[in-house]
Amino acid sequence: MVTGTITQQIEDIESEIKKNETRLDVIERMGRLTEMTDEEWSDLKKEKKSIEKKLHSSRKQLKQLRWENWRSMVVSVLLLGIIYGGFVLFTNSRGESSS
Repeated sequence: MVTGTITQQIEDIESEIKKNETRLDVIERMGRLTEMTDEEWSDLKKEKKSIEKKLHSSRKQLKQLRWENWRSMVVSVLLLGIIYGGFVLFTNSRGESSS
């Protein structure tokens, strides 16, 4: 998942998290409402544990991407402010020298 913009990566991970959370809900509902053999229940518990690990990893990755996105935004705003400040100083100094 290295390709694409940070925003697209965030959207992809959020979608994956939602899908995994939905599957966990289904598993929990099945565990409460469905008669299962011990083997079926064991398989379901293994799947649940695997999904929980994926969710933990995805949430951690999402947190990192959001931090990176925030940091990039701050850098962009600072650069824009510096450019604007330079422009204002440049136009003011030209205006004063022509007077």
